[in-house]
Amino acid sequence: MAFPKMRGAYLAVSFVMNVMLGTAYSWSIFDSPLRTSYGADQFTAMLPMAVALGMFSIGMTFCGGFVDRFGPRKIAIIGAILVSVGYMSSALVAVSPWPIPTLVVTYGVVMGIGLGFAYNPPIPTAQRWFPEKKGFATGVVVMGYGLSPLFTAPAADVLIKAYGVPATFLVLGIVFLVVLVPLGSLLTFPPKDYKAPEPKKPVRMRGWEPLADMERHAVLRSPAFWLAWAVYAIGTAGGFMIIGKAKPIAGEVAGIVEYAFVAVMVMAVFNSIGRPIFGRIADAFTPRHALFAMYAVLIGAMALLSMSTWWVTIFAGIAITGLVFGGFLAVMPALTTHYFGTKNLGANYGVMFTGYGLGALIALAAVGTIYSMFQSYVPAFYVGVLLGLVGLAVTFLVRPPKPAAARIAPAVPVKI
Repeated sequence: MAFPKMRGAYLAVSFVMNVMLGTAYSWSIFDSPLRTSYGADQFTAMLPMAVALGMFSIGMTFCGGFVDRFGPRKIAIIGAILVSVGYMSSALVAVSPWPIPTLVVTYGVVMGIGLGFAYNPPIPTAQRWFPEKKGFATGVVVMGYGLSPLFTAPAADVLIKAYGVPATFLVLGIVFLVVLVPLGSLLTFPPKDYKAPEPKKPVRMRGWEPLADMERHAVLRSPAFWLAWAVYAIGTAGGFMIIGKAKPIAGEVAGIVEYAFVAVMVMAVFNSIGRPIFGRIADAFTPRHALFAMYAVLIGAMALLSMSTWWVTIFAGIAITGLVFGGFLAVMPALTTHYFGTKNLGANYGVMFTGYGLGALIALAAVGTIYSMFQSYVPAFYVGVLLGLVGLAVTFLVRPPKPAAARIAPAVPVKI
């Protein structure tokens, strides 16, 4: 049952869900205990997280059509259960003779697919309840995901120190089951005749409307999709190179090992606030214009990091990178809506989100390789500048599907 007069509640529910799902960003808390107690090295300690991010994008792709067809509630509940089971079964690391492969399956595969199922439904839900502020509404929803490490990282750290890694996985899984499933059951699309309330004061209309409703198979044949997908992969790769290593970057480049953990908190805050900020910019000036601004800022942030050793400028570069990275997760759903419509957004953004997954895998592999070769993170910043320039160039090529009539897949003629 939908409650049109309480549409803000759907944003609140979705925000809280994302705070819990964003626990995946706190994986670095498990890094040291896995290397100390379970025989992991620098690479294998990150492997469950890398697999989870890949499965995250696959889950988004697989469940998107189901969200459009069956509504957000059922898919969100399935996702919540998978996330919970993934965490709880990761407690088997305590008794498994192969602890890291076990985590790759339980956390990487099961929890990762669950993330995709649980993360997808709130986005089209928010956009349908707030058709006049699609980018901003999406930004508020996914802001919870970026903000999560502020709450979940300290909680996981306390649990690990008090009870160990297996018990921490078990406790988190139980909490997610108890909280995420009821929250997911509250998600629903508005009625078909729903219209957003008229604003009390005249406001400037946003600069764009959805151009057409396209089926996923038509979207995948469109050059506009693949260019936008490339923009997503390049942008998130640049961001992940810093997000995944914020703490060691602060410790080694800025030389403040004792307070390096603060970099993770700074990243989390700016990662979260970048989502509604750039989402609102996308509403006002079109998602494509927001991408131009984001890549320009990303290039500046990477250049600042490459030339700095002072902790203030290092933290500033980390913060600005986080701001832009968060923006991609609000602007790309808006761009998908702008070019391909709202009706099939779950399915269409699901395949668009694979760009995020590819960017994560590229970044996690690249930054480790670069550090092994140069024993420094600074060359990674130069790579970040190059990625920003390439992404900016590709953004110039991004255009809506044309002609307008071709954007809607034609009906298949029936032979008589």
